[in-house]
Amino acid sequence: MEIAAIKTQLKIETVLAHYNLQADKNGMLSCPFHNDKKPSFQIYPKTNTFCCFSSNCSAGTGDQIQFIQLKEKCTKHQAILKAKELLGSVAPTSKNKENLNEIFQKLKQNINKSSRAKAYLKERHLEIEKLEVGFNAAAYKDLKNCIVFPLKDCHGKIVSFYGRSVLNSQSGSDHYYTKNRKGLYPEYPSAEAKKLILTESIIDAATLLQNEAITNQYEVLALYGTNGLTTLHVEAIKELKLLQDIVLWFDGDEAGEKAAKKYAEQFKMENEKFKISIVNTPHNEDVNSLLDGHTSEIFTELLESRIFFSTEQGAPAGSNDAEELTPTTKNHTLDTSNPERIIFKNNCLTCNVWGGIEKENLSRLRVSLHITSTDNKYKTFRDDVNLYSHTAVKKLIQNVAELLELSTTEVSRTVAELTEELEAYRMAERAMQIQALKPKQYEMTQEETQQAQAFLKGQHLVKKTLELITKSGLVGEQKNGLMLFFLYLSRLQDEPLHAIIFGKSGSGKTYLQKRISECLPEEAVRTVTSLTENTLYYSAKNFWKHKVLLIEDLEGVYQAFLPLREFMSNQSISKLTTDKDAKGNNVQKVLTVEGPICVSGATTKESIYEDNANRSFLLHIDESPNHLNEVMTYQRKMQADLINENEQEEAKQLLKNSQRILHNIRVVNPYAMDLKIPDMVFKKLRTNMHYLKLIEIITFYHQSQREIQKDKNGKPYIKTEIIDIEWANWLVKESLLRKSDELSGENRQFFERLKTTVPEGESFYNKQIRESFRMNRMRVNRHLRNLEGMGYLEQTGGNRKQGFEYVIKSYAEYDQLKKGIDILDENLAQLKLSVTAKNENKASVTSV
Repeated sequence: MEIAAIKTQLKIETVLAHYNLQADKNGMLSCPFHNDKKPSFQIYPKTNTFCCFSSNCSAGTGDQIQFIQLKEKCTKHQAILKAKELLGSVAPTSKNKENLNEIFQKLKQNINKSSRAKAYLKERHLEIEKLEVGFNAAAYKDLKNCIVFPLKDCHGKIVSFYGRSVLNSQSGSDHYYTKNRKGLYPEYPSAEAKKLILTESIIDAATLLQNEAITNQYEVLALYGTNGLTTLHVEAIKELKLLQDIVLWFDGDEAGEKAAKKYAEQFKMENEKFKISIVNTPHNEDVNSLLDGHTSEIFTELLESRIFFSTEQGAPAGSNDAEELTPTTKNHTLDTSNPERIIFKNNCLTCNVWGGIEKENLSRLRVSLHITSTDNKYKTFRDDVNLYSHTAVKKLIQNVAELLELSTTEVSRTVAELTEELEAYRMAERAMQIQALKPKQYEMTQEETQQAQAFLKGQHLVKKTLELITKSGLVGEQKNGLMLFFLYLSRLQDEPLHAIIFGKSGSGKTYLQKRISECLPEEAVRTVTSLTENTLYYSAKNFWKHKVLLIEDLEGVYQAFLPLREFMSNQSISKLTTDKDAKGNNVQKVLTVEGPICVSGATTKESIYEDNANRSFLLHIDESPNHLNEVMTYQRKMQADLINENEQEEAKQLLKNSQRILHNIRVVNPYAMDLKIPDMVFKKLRTNMHYLKLIEIITFYHQSQREIQKDKNGKPYIKTEIIDIEWANWLVKESLLRKSDELSGENRQFFERLKTTVPEGESFYNKQIRESFRMNRMRVNRHLRNLEGMGYLEQTGGNRKQGFEYVIKSYAEYDQLKKGIDILDENLAQLKLSVTAKNENKASVTSV
């Protein structure tokens, strides 16, 4: 390579960075060639030259090669070779002549050979398939026993390594760089980058690179610690002409917070157009440690609630103290103690914002202003204005200046300060609202984790789960309770199941739903009493993801039925809406909210919700006298302080923790082709799928007890066993019976009670039944008319004045309906015989 080419291609900043030097934004730094108390060394990036202006220095002026020559105290020829090395055009002058890309390919192959390396990566939640990562057992002496990450230059070539030891470090340091560290991780950002996340460490960056929801929107770049923003980083970011957002995601400790604020101020000073934001990492956590006890969903939630940084928020210009985001001195104040009357004051004006500000629509800032002069309170101005409208603001400034007899400069400054303060206030309020909506993530102790693992691996898991549900405080309704538990558990899968609970007022619908929901992790539950269509569409994109939506009364969400049904079926909803941009133009926006979501609701009106019922399992409350007595006995024990509440809480906590350690895994049912549902079931397509999904979720619950196998594509799965189908049959029979019955649940309960009250062959009058059942006359008449119209009763006499006489036409019809459901048990018996026969054949072959 010619000297002229070197001078053209090698940047003076790259040479400085090699010697750990960095110029300020004006190209100045302390001279490295003499004792320089005040920066006197100037670089000129356009010509790649330097000049020291001090009379005490002999460095003078020169180019990159002369700088290397002075720094290395070498000959010009040696300086040229060093310059070529910095450009990457010749092999490094180190003893190891092997190409680093070739070395790394060998290190990548070592990962699968080392159980220690794989165990370390699993512990740190790092996936080999998604990352460029290797392992050095001994071959590369600088990084012995280290997980290795490659650092790359602007051409994508590996130029050095970072290593993380898999051994317990006795010295307190377990991470290393190769000598003369160069390059960036994971690589230089692409020229098209618009959004960039900066992390404190390489491990944190690798963690985020595995999350598609983040990498689809952001590029990720690792710093080398809290003081690890090098010249290479700064120069790489300067080259990103399309960059708009910089997100600083550092550790949740004092050092991380200080560094984030310092760099936020630095980037804001470099380019005022940048949107700078800081992710509020939980205390004493880092990006990677967040996956201990949390799902990757927490990354999206933290990103959405990050705090945006502005020069008004940052430390004053020229200050070295970036510890506080709020300036120590201000010539104005904002009083938000009364959100309906926000008061802004500075030296010349007082601005009252009446009625508060709009917090939902960030594309405008419309306020009702009452402005008074500080010198004369009788000089006032009132107007309604959008502070994001340039034309409106310009007119406002002119009118205020004329009316209050002030300079337009003072008024303009006041409006600008007011706008920035209101923006900051609005963003802080929104962040608080978002944080309030998010359930606090529960952090399990090691003992709790071990208990949950032991429970999931124990024998008779479903039976013990039912016992815990009973201990948690559920009185009666054990079958409905267990069914509801599994339906809620399906929220962890891609296509959850849903539930509708029927029963008359005061029968215990909400009680059943509440008791089972108390056995779910708090972060997985959203409870509502009312819901509108827009509430669903304007939710945060992942607000409902893998959550259970509990509706205390379906009447309260009637307006949201259409999107709710689509949400239940498709696991996502979208809506095209029109809004106005900052200039007042109409713009189209697509609102998308993603699931999967499990929906559970209670109602007294079975017939109204038929379309929703087709998408759900139907559970009917036990309204028998025996169940009523059970509940009343429990109520008496509660009042007499005979219930062990500690035992209840322990049962709930164990069930919650057990669900927290379950992970999504595919289920394969080898018996699916042999499973059939009764012919008399209405809407068989959906019912059949619900039955198979229930078996799947029971299998999923047993994941800790099943062997994990891999299909031909290498994807893991577990298999359904006969016991899963047996539990599903036991649970689903009542629901299938309801779906096969043409009578509604309430009508069926009335008819069955009627058959036990009236002996076969005898007639009865409606007045007799009303008195016997202690039921409202209109309600009794409605039931009798329905039963007569469907052919279950026959009117044999009487009149409207004295009452009508009826006879029951069939006493055995419900028993016949039940027999039709027995096909489930017949299929199960056949499967058991088939499996037994196969096992016997295998045993005989093995013995031979």
